[in-house]
Amino acid sequence: MVALKSCGQATVEYIFILAFAVMLGFQFVNRFTEFFRDSLGSVGHVLSTHLTTGMCKQDCWYEGYKNSFVGEGP
Repeated sequence: MVALKSCGQATVEYIFILAFAVMLGFQFVNRFTEFFRDSLGSVGHVLSTHLTTGMCKQDCWYEGYKNSFVGEGP
């Protein structure tokens, strides 16, 4: 009878450990997804602002973008 109780206790402990690991995994994935979404959103905003046609008159990072107008550049 004692062996049966310790076997059941071990099973319950494994279930708790597994549930804790799954909970931590979900939190990690959710935070990583939120961070990645925010980072890509910021990069998308910067790229759409600085790499549009005709933007070089205001703010150029490099010598003449390929999408700039002819004769336009720093």
